[in-house]
Amino acid sequence: MSDDLRLRAIGVTGDSDATTSIEPAEAEAEMHEMHRSDLDALKDGAAMLTQAGNRVAALAVMWSAVAIAPTDLGAHRRLAAMLANAGDIDGAANEYARYIEFMLPIGDVGRATMELTYGAKVLGNHPALHEAAEKIVIAVRALVPGDLAVAAPTLPMPRLLPKVPFRFCIHDDGDRHWMQLEGGTTDLVPTSVRVLDRNDEVVETRKFIPIAPGQKGHAKIIEGEPTGVAWVVLGVTDEVVAALDAGKPSPYRVEAKVGEEWISTVLVDTGCRIGRRASRIAVS
Repeated sequence: MSDDLRLRAIGVTGDSDATTSIEPAEAEAEMHEMHRSDLDALKDGAAMLTQAGNRVAALAVMWSAVAIAPTDLGAHRRLAAMLANAGDIDGAANEYARYIEFMLPIGDVGRATMELTYGAKVLGNHPALHEAAEKIVIAVRALVPGDLAVAAPTLPMPRLLPKVPFRFCIHDDGDRHWMQLEGGTTDLVPTSVRVLDRNDEVVETRKFIPIAPGQKGHAKIIEGEPTGVAWVVLGVTDEVVAALDAGKPSPYRVEAKVGEEWISTVLVDTGCRIGRRASRIAVS
């Protein structure tokens, strides 16, 4: 005889069906466990890639981690730290701002404020953190009931923008230097590129040239990296070349236009230039 308490509660007696039903709460817990397992696997994979010296692949894995779990504190802080260690201070600050913007629509002003404080201690003064602070102020004011509250528009859920990967070479032409970029992916097809100075002023803009399927590019292909879908040549200054030779971040930022949006890039040095010491990675 069945001893199912649910059947007794609705007045049914007798043997219950042999098939075990799964309660919604159990199914939700199982899905959460699978989700957590995937996230942990991505974190572990990023750690192993970092130890192996493949920081570009490690960053890509951590971008995937925050994409599937945008509010996970551990994944967020690890990505921010990796960006900062790679010299991408803007990228790290934008990651703190992204996390804060995810907290505010769900009403977690406390966690948003905590992360703003943490990001400011790590990175100091940065425009992205100032903007995040203003959004927290608006969210706090909206907590005040009645006419005292400042009317604030509903904050949209932010979107994660990936970074477009490129390999680069640098060539001399007398008193000029040229940077040849090759990259993009089938999901992130760039149409234009622009260079911005320290004041975010556009220095140069050029259009990409498509790379046909099977066509071999000029830049050396790095093992494990995609071959690329487009290429372009940009003029760069002695200052930029000197920074890259010293393994430091470029003083100028490079952005690629994908669709209607300008997206940050990850630039990987192939070492393709004569008489100069190649840096390993530059993130813009």
